[in-house]
Amino acid sequence: MRTAGPADADQVGRTLAAGFGDDPVLSWVFQEPGRADKLAALFGFFAPETLVPLGATYLLPGSCAAWTPPGTPPWPEERGVRLVTSLAASCGAADLERLGVLDDATRAAHPEEPHWYLGMLATEPPLRGRGAGAALLRHSLAVVDDGHLPAYLESTNPRNVPLYERHGFEVTGTIDLPSGPSLTPMWRTPR
Repeated sequence: MRTAGPADADQVGRTLAAGFGDDPVLSWVFQEPGRADKLAALFGFFAPETLVPLGATYLLPGSCAAWTPPGTPPWPEERGVRLVTSLAASCGAADLERLGVLDDATRAAHPEEPHWYLGMLATEPPLRGRGAGAALLRHSLAVVDDGHLPAYLESTNPRNVPLYERHGFEVTGTIDLPSGPSLTPMWRTPR
């Protein structure tokens, strides 16, 4: 287990793209044809731009947990423009519209209280079920607990909710996407 550095950005992007390849919410956002390319473009942008520089992305072989620490400033508008520009080569207008719907819905539900945010936890499909996600959670939640702050996430896949519950997260509701799947927001009180 290690913290991702700048040289790991490509690996982080590839791991997240593979891990979210069959995710219900991102499968709704980025529909076929070309979902794998769309996810590669999305996470290929996120990894070096935001995830790795925040210093709270943890790696195991084929697994990744990407956290946003409390106090992280919001995205500058120009970064959003660059994201859309970078996705335009692989995504259609409908994909980008659904991505905007997802972004609006999660922003509206996001707590304002200072907290750690688990934005992404993914394991590549051949490695699932071997405990990597649980190990990443244990390691990263130890960092969260050192600061005695709460943690928040939105589970995009119902099968992952029990994993998060075993690590102290509690379901706080649902985020329904129009004509799409639901997300499960979860909160973990400070330890």
